This record gives sequence, C-alpha cells and structure tokens, in this order.
Amino acid sequence: MSLSDGADRVMLTMYMWGHLDRAMAELPPGPPAELFDRFLRWTDGQLIKA
Repeated sequence: MSLSDGADRVMLTMYMWGHLDRAMAELPPGPPAELFDRFLRWTDGQLIKA
C-alpha cells in the first residue's frame, strides 16, 4: 500500500497501526506518545498538504 493508492484515512490508519504493532516488538521500550506520533499522528491529514 502506498499513499498514492487512494486509500481513505481509516484504511491508512489501520495499515499504520499494524506497522506500529510490529515495531513495538522490535524497538526498545519508549514513551507510547513517541510511537503514536511516529506511526499514527500524521495520518489525521492535517500535516499532509497536496
């Protein structure tokens, strides 16, 4: 999946949640807010400008 596939925001968020889930097993422990920012916050569309 890529951003150019036309996936809606919900699908994109679900896709990135899967990456977050896998990353939690591989990354050293850290603040949950940092992982949220890294994987999910930008999917709300406010930071994306076409």
